[in-house]
Amino acid sequence: MLKNPAYKGSAAFPKTRTGERLPQLRPQRGQLAQPRKAHSIYATSADEQESIPVPALISEELFEVIAEQLAENKKRNRQGKRGAKYLLQGLLQCQCCDYAYYGKPVSRKAAKGKKVRYAYYRCIGTDGYRFDGQRVCNNKQIRTDILEEAVWDDVCSLLSDPDRVAEEYERRLKRNDEKTHGTTKHLQAQIRKTQRTVSRLIDAYEDGLLSKEEFEPRIRNSKERLVKLETDAAAIAEEQATREELRVVIGQLKEFSDRIAESLEDPAWTTKREIIRALVKKIEVGTEEVRVVYKVSPSPFALSPASPASAASGASLQDCWWRAVTTTGEHPTG
Repeated sequence: MLKNPAYKGSAAFPKTRTGERLPQLRPQRGQLAQPRKAHSIYATSADEQESIPVPALISEELFEVIAEQLAENKKRNRQGKRGAKYLLQGLLQCQCCDYAYYGKPVSRKAAKGKKVRYAYYRCIGTDGYRFDGQRVCNNKQIRTDILEEAVWDDVCSLLSDPDRVAEEYERRLKRNDEKTHGTTKHLQAQIRKTQRTVSRLIDAYEDGLLSKEEFEPRIRNSKERLVKLETDAAAIAEEQATREELRVVIGQLKEFSDRIAESLEDPAWTTKREIIRALVKKIEVGTEEVRVVYKVSPSPFALSPASPASAASGASLQDCWWRAVTTTGEHPTG
């Protein structure tokens, strides 16, 4: 269901085709060694399919969002069947190669007989055995305890001052609303003007004032311009609707912060994990710093955050709140 384009109003046909039989090491259980049908079924590509309009059950935008999430889940395999073992499991992504980071305990040989209470987050791209013996990334691993503490402190700092996020959002949304309003009025005027042009061309052609050779290119250009203007107007309307949703999200962030204020004092491991996964979209691990991207992603802030991590890194909170941590596991000093 999540992959069927018919739900967004465009059924595909044909979805499969027959082709040369795929080689098999052994017959499947319950199947004959020599099958009756000497062919295999292949999924067709988008170029081989024809689109058939059907009634849509969901919007195309929602369908695309689901497709992106499915691709991300398949690439990073967020959580295995054994359950969660690491606090940031499934959220870490390498900035260098885009592969996921996974938790790797310290081996007995590396510990040299000592009892080690921490593990390391390691990029999949640095494992040469996964890529025919040649690693595709050189990003360093980072200690789990230090990274988890840094991310948790950053989440707590966000929840402790949600009003500042709300004020900045409101300031930027108000400015964008004024700008969008003017653009919308201009587009609507252009749409009406183009519609009148199309009507005049049709009337002129019907009255014999224009020949077919003169009429066709003019009407085609006018209709193309009209479609473009209407598309731009629809995009702006959608953007305005998104801004209204953001205002609702800001209110929910404050309510969420008030509701879990007591849980932040001495939370259990499972509580920490639930709070982080509720707020954090992903955590990008770079060569020198770590960037926490929140699901409620604040726009660039006018003022830098007054936190030690930000002062050390010179952060300006562009696109998200984030905390810098060196890849050696040490907090930066400055």
